[in-house]
Amino acid sequence: MLTYIVRRLLLAIPTLLFIAACIFLLLNLAPNDPMAQVPMTIPPDVKEKMREALGLGQPLHVQFLKWVIQFFWVEPQVFVDYLFNTSFSEGKQRIFSWQTRSPVMDIVVQRLPQTLWVVGMSYIVGILIALPIGIYSAYRQYSVFDQVGTFITMVGYSIPPFFTGPLVIVIFAVYLEWFPSTYDTLHEVNNWESFIIQLKQMFLPVMVLAIQGTAQISRYMRSAILDNLNQDYVRTARAKGLSESIVILVHVLRNSMIPVI
Repeated sequence: MLTYIVRRLLLAIPTLLFIAACIFLLLNLAPNDPMAQVPMTIPPDVKEKMREALGLGQPLHVQFLKWVIQFFWVEPQVFVDYLFNTSFSEGKQRIFSWQTRSPVMDIVVQRLPQTLWVVGMSYIVGILIALPIGIYSAYRQYSVFDQVGTFITMVGYSIPPFFTGPLVIVIFAVYLEWFPSTYDTLHEVNNWESFIIQLKQMFLPVMVLAIQGTAQISRYMRSAILDNLNQDYVRTARAKGLSESIVILVHVLRNSMIPVI
């Protein structure tokens, strides 16, 4: 097992480098210029010096090498410095965001806790909703509940979050005004009122992210339950007189959770 894991990790290195090269080349071929975002009042000679400082005038392979070093070596050191209060990245060139004019990793560190909360809660909500739906849909195969659930999960899995996100904002934030339309990543929970505000601003993004997760997990759960319902151990458990709830929730569910996990 250890040899297999090491081999897979070593094979992942050229794969990641290849993906990084594709991303870099696509960004380089895109019809944009970082200097287009600077004010028009800046003289051309100053813009040219800024381009040289960013390494835009260098050969493509040199730009890619510097990009890889900053992305895979310098910025992870910045993150390690933040976690363990070290100084590995001290004095090294940082990657800056053109939108916020601040170091990229500082923005990531600032917004990472809220992001983990939202994504984590979306998985929890998705699992809590998907497992019962998948179990009951498989047990009542081809019933009205199964057909309706299959249709809803297919729709939920097919619609991307970048469509459902603006849609729920327009409905629940703009028209109904039930929830805020923006998410404050700097919000701190220190009392009951701030906790309610946090719940309200988390509700829409959590639900949007949970839609696809619920659809995917429920389909996995349904398929796994159907595969196990026809196994010999299920017939044996029923022949021994076990109740149907014990057979499904103890024997079948335990084996069906393997592909889901």
